[in-house]
Amino acid sequence: MVAISLGAFISTSLILSGQLWARTFSNIMTFCLLPLIGFVITSVISSNIALSLGMVGALSIIRFRHPVKSPLELSIYFLLLTIGITIPTSVGKAIVLTIFSMAVLYAYSS
Repeated sequence: MVAISLGAFISTSLILSGQLWARTFSNIMTFCLLPLIGFVITSVISSNIALSLGMVGALSIIRFRHPVKSPLELSIYFLLLTIGITIPTSVGKAIVLTIFSMAVLYAYSS
């Protein structure tokens, strides 16, 4: 629930700051699901180094086949994955990262 909530908060923050590309259903769902996916991946591969290397390889292939429209969009996707990966170890750090990132976004979007 924390991963989905933080992703939804980031999505809402982007929409409120005037980022038109974040308003689509596809992007909103991506923002909600990507941290959860990162959390599940981290939970599954945390104790198996071979599985983790395989997963990193598979995810990098997927990443390079997906065209990203803007540097901000790419940064937000990496932020969402980082939040999902951070939650298993420290929920507090994930929340601080989310709030700080959105504060920076708001500060420079004006």
